Amino acid sequence: MPTQDEIFQIEALFPVLTRIAQKDRQVIYAAGQLIELPVGQMLMQQNQQCQFIPLVLTGQLRVYTLSSSGREMTLFRTGPGDTCVLSIACQIKNQDFPALAQVEEAARLFMVPVPVYLQVLAGHPAWKDYVILTLYGHLTSTMQTLEAVAFNRTDRRLAEWLLSHRVGSGDEIACTHEAIAVELGTAREVVSRLLGELKSQGAVALGRGKIRILKPAILRDISDAGR
Repeated sequence: MPTQDEIFQIEALFPVLTRIAQKDRQVIYAAGQLIELPVGQMLMQQNQQCQFIPLVLTGQLRVYTLSSSGREMTLFRTGPGDTCVLSIACQIKNQDFPALAQVEEAARLFMVPVPVYLQVLAGHPAWKDYVILTLYGHLTSTMQTLEAVAFNRTDRRLAEWLLSHRVGSGDEIACTHEAIAVELGTAREVVSRLLGELKSQGAVALGRGKIRILKPAILRDISDAGR
């Protein structure tokens, strides 16, 4: 069972729990588990049965899908104060997990066992409101991703991605071509070809696992094209 300080942390990130009766909260805290997971750890595999509902306290989870050809596409991310709505949907529909969930940033989670979730939280109006708002946030993010994939040219999306991932005034981005392809929902070969074209234009310099932006104006012109 979490300590009182840990309970304060959980409730600070998930204030919806304070709207639940004290006796029900005690059931949740008595049954829940605090776990810490390193970067790269798989939390859920596709078609795995959901046994816990994760509440993220620190770090970040990435939920993604994998095509038959092995290509990944990010569906959404789950950070502090958030939960995985797919895990909840699995309980509603009595189905196995339809995607994959991996730790992207070292994470600390409070895991609520499914029987306790169904007993205490599933039918509670405050929790239902929280789930709806969480689902709305993830749905909006996923719709933006799908819109970008369907309607925006890949070179434009790549330019936007590069510009948005500049850290402060720095122009160097530590990232592999494969990781960018996953973010953009395309193939690594496509990203590599487009980066090669940007390099030939003098817009970027390429190194092992890093990209340096040399002429951001070129990227902005590509990003603004067709608008």
